[in-house]
Amino acid sequence: MLQDIAPHIYHNQMSWKEPEADDFVLCYRGRTLYCKVEDGSLVLPRVKDVEPSALQYAFSIDERADYLLSDAELKEANGFSYFDTGKLRTLVPGPALMAAAAGESLYRWYSGQRFCGRCGKPMEKSRIERAMVCPACGNTVYPKICPAVIVAIHDGDRLVLTKYKDRPVKHYALVAGFNEIGESIEETVHREVLEETGLRVRNLRFYKSQPWVFTDTLLFGFFAELDGSDKITVQEDELSEAGWFYRSEIPEDRTHLSLTGEMMELIHGDVPNIVCIQPFGCLPNHIVGKGVIKEIRREYPTANIVAIDYDPGASEVNQLNRIKLMLSTAQKNLKKAEKKDA
Repeated sequence: MLQDIAPHIYHNQMSWKEPEADDFVLCYRGRTLYCKVEDGSLVLPRVKDVEPSALQYAFSIDERADYLLSDAELKEANGFSYFDTGKLRTLVPGPALMAAAAGESLYRWYSGQRFCGRCGKPMEKSRIERAMVCPACGNTVYPKICPAVIVAIHDGDRLVLTKYKDRPVKHYALVAGFNEIGESIEETVHREVLEETGLRVRNLRFYKSQPWVFTDTLLFGFFAELDGSDKITVQEDELSEAGWFYRSEIPEDRTHLSLTGEMMELIHGDVPNIVCIQPFGCLPNHIVGKGVIKEIRREYPTANIVAIDYDPGASEVNQLNRIKLMLSTAQKNLKKAEKKDA
């Protein structure tokens, strides 16, 4: 996904570090970014390349810092020019792309907080935290993150896919929507599914989250079972279509940026073999782990899951034997599937 930049590490702690010549510059102008693209990968200018006057520290990736330079008029030179940020998600994932997406989110926030929403006076950047402060009335504003859900609704070997209406991105997606005030994330899942498709779901299972900085959103991914009728009623003011797709019909996500794509790929790929690595081997971990594994096996009879302890007291021989047993089971299941298809 977009934020998966390991072994690199993203550090978003606020700092007043002075820029160095080899640090990177994130210069935005409206919906464009000053950069260049080489072989599908994003290349950002360095401080020494542009020599800007006023830089705002944004974040660091490893020991390298990224700085914001808002609304500057930099000249096209050495292959650098202003690039449509709407096309960023078509580029090769990596630290530069993550920096560009996160930087645009910060740029939008700083640009939208120039004047106090309470008294109308000019705002100033806080010197102690990432915030904008009004010196006249003391109003303090922090970056806003919008929680939203992504829901993979499944019924046996089928999955619900949708297409949004009147949006530039036309590919298939999962049911999604924003959390409302006073609503839990689980309640958001049920409401959005019902609103967009007319379906009801049960047995919600949280998968993982993703900071989707393109829209200042924190996504919560869920798998959910169909509960009742499978008749879809499309929310026509938001969706252009919605329907059931069999596993073999699910389109491949070629960008590998989004949580939606990753969840669709898991279902499409029919991933049955899982190694669950359990640190420290504590009793609560075993109890919860066994309960979760039991539920997964009940829901997916072909799931082949093995739990491996890797705390200092675990035997290496035991670890290897458990992995070998899982591989043996995987091979047997594969042979059964091949005979069934023959």
